[in-house]
Amino acid sequence: MTKSLCSRAWFILAGLVWIVPALASQEAHPAQSTTIQSKTEEVLLDVVVRDKKGHPVTDLKAEDFQVLDNGTPKKISSFRLVQGREAVAGGGARTQLDPLQQVRLITMIFQCWSNDARKLARDAALDVIKGELPQNVYVSVMAIDHKLEVLQPYTNDLALLRKAIDRVTRSEVKDYSGDSAVVEKQLQEMLGPNTSGALTQQAQVDNAQATLAAQGRSASGADFAAAAMAAIVLSMLQTQQASAAAEGGRINIYALLDAVREQYRLPGRKTVLYFSEGGFVIPQGMEQPFKNVISVANRANVSFYSIDTRGLSTFYSANDSGQATYGANSSAMASLNTAAQNSQRQFNDTGQPVSAHEEGERVKALDKALDSTRGNTQNTLANLAESTGGSLIANTNDLRGPLHRVEEDIQTYYEISYSPEIKNYDGSFHTISVKTAATDLHVQSRSGYFALPPGVHGTAAFVSPFEVPLLNAINSTQPPQDFAFHSTMMHFRDLKQQPISVLAIDVPFANVTFVPKEKEPNQFEAHLSYLALIKDSKGTVVNKIENELPISISSDKLAALKNSHFLYKTPLSLAPGEYLVDVAVLDSASQNKISAQKSKLTVEPPATTLAVSSVSFVRRMDVKSKDASQDFDPLQVGDKVIYPDLDPAVKQGTGINLSFYLVAYADPKVSAAPVLTMEFSQNGHLLGKASADIGKPDGTGRIQYVGSIPASQLSPGEYSVRFALQQGTEGADETASFRVQ
Repeated sequence: MTKSLCSRAWFILAGLVWIVPALASQEAHPAQSTTIQSKTEEVLLDVVVRDKKGHPVTDLKAEDFQVLDNGTPKKISSFRLVQGREAVAGGGARTQLDPLQQVRLITMIFQCWSNDARKLARDAALDVIKGELPQNVYVSVMAIDHKLEVLQPYTNDLALLRKAIDRVTRSEVKDYSGDSAVVEKQLQEMLGPNTSGALTQQAQVDNAQATLAAQGRSASGADFAAAAMAAIVLSMLQTQQASAAAEGGRINIYALLDAVREQYRLPGRKTVLYFSEGGFVIPQGMEQPFKNVISVANRANVSFYSIDTRGLSTFYSANDSGQATYGANSSAMASLNTAAQNSQRQFNDTGQPVSAHEEGERVKALDKALDSTRGNTQNTLANLAESTGGSLIANTNDLRGPLHRVEEDIQTYYEISYSPEIKNYDGSFHTISVKTAATDLHVQSRSGYFALPPGVHGTAAFVSPFEVPLLNAINSTQPPQDFAFHSTMMHFRDLKQQPISVLAIDVPFANVTFVPKEKEPNQFEAHLSYLALIKDSKGTVVNKIENELPISISSDKLAALKNSHFLYKTPLSLAPGEYLVDVAVLDSASQNKISAQKSKLTVEPPATTLAVSSVSFVRRMDVKSKDASQDFDPLQVGDKVIYPDLDPAVKQGTGINLSFYLVAYADPKVSAAPVLTMEFSQNGHLLGKASADIGKPDGTGRIQYVGSIPASQLSPGEYSVRFALQQGTEGADETASFRVQ
């Protein structure tokens, strides 16, 4: 009796299932993904050793070295001396190196603006390639000009290299930095020793009067105006310099990262000759990306040799043309002096009203003090070089000797490897120290690396600070479950019938902590971060996806937001095979609560046989933005984009329908039209079926469908639907679940 009633009730419900063909999707290109090849866990070091006179030391043995990883001694697993085209084993036996297995890349990167710096860089670069290059040495020529530019890819054709070097060091661009430096110096002298930065009007008057009195003159209105105008221009110059330095630092860091992160693909020693006119500032907040450059270079076996093309520049002076030259620390001292003066004015504050400009200068006092610690940009070049096993070449107008040493470093070095024995891939930075028994020897080696899971290279080979706790959660034996969220991998085919996957993450905002925003009444904020690692069957990370999301919302909209969800989705092109997907989410505002999940994905080989995609229940459909990526999105239907509901649920009796989306892929060799059948079950018991003729495929072989189930008419419980596709004798199916509350 009960069975009969259930069957009759479900028959009525099945008759209400609404299935309509979706609008034809727009043409697009398949999404691209980053492929990260496998690599062993061993750490490989290129170690250069010189004596007190700077001569290479080539008679050391493995027992003469000690390697420390985070302060812990490590056993050397392999050791040899490389000299030119030969490798010398511990016993002295020499073997010829395979040129294809010991490729040596030299990347020349130029960033020089003044004519003198360009000429110095040009002469030095041409000197490096003046002789015939060894068979396994390849050189490329690049430049940083708002972004990384490649003038010549890797080659050993000397004519092509000379042409590229000549082009990148031409003196066609007019450089005005020297003019600005002269003006700045003159204005500083005009305003006096205590006026770096803007003063109040009265302070300008007082200073001008004091200066003129010392000259036996009386002040006039024109003198006061001249002082005010000088202060305006000086402040303008200093503000612009700070802004340009910060922006230039960001550009340089990411350009250098782009230059090295793909070099792991080839074995052998790799060198970057970075011709830079004075280096660059590391802006506040960019310390971690700069460390990423060092870590990626070390993992890819790349050493930086930084070449400061300013030549000799120890003290301030003016050359014959009147252009100013500053010592390496002048910028740092200027920032520190400005900060000190602003701080002194705060200390002497009598409570009298001050101008808005001076108040702004007071607020910036701490920033200027911090800038002073990084104002010596040559230190940036030194840090970059010494942390990657290279060296800094600076304060000289004759680069031939230092570059000869670089050539020796490229041709003669020790290869040392060891197992780091990492127990927790938490993304922390591991320092490396290489020492010799003889204390009078100078050792060049790498400074360290980030502890990332095996196989993480290329684009994914660096971490941001927010990723460290997420990596810890993913690698823990029992992933934390501090709050509920959902993630999944869905499978589709692209317009060319190639497999394409979609990663989706769903975090209910009701589970996210919002706290009052400091100094902003009626505002709340949250901080959400996520990390996804996709690993192949060997455990190699083939894709890494991460982001951090600061969220700010007014108090009157907070309740509505709490009833919504954070939804993220991205298409991924993965090779056929089995994958493990690790996803972790961090709620920073709630004392760093973290939840992590693991799932599996099977990517089938390309095929044109009958198939059905993953079934996605629909949380919402948005009109695709004109600014959105034009890459192929399997969840795009016409001009709409579907955002999946990873935890579909409806309340009984509300009359709300539960929408779903799927794609049927017809077999072009079968003339019969595909038919879709839905089988509804609860607790393993079949309740009923509904079938529909879903029509013909489009020109790409796809049939996109959006359907709706009036699930709120069901009694509370868990339900599953088997979507069975039939075309002639071929069949394919997919199952999805939902619940009624």
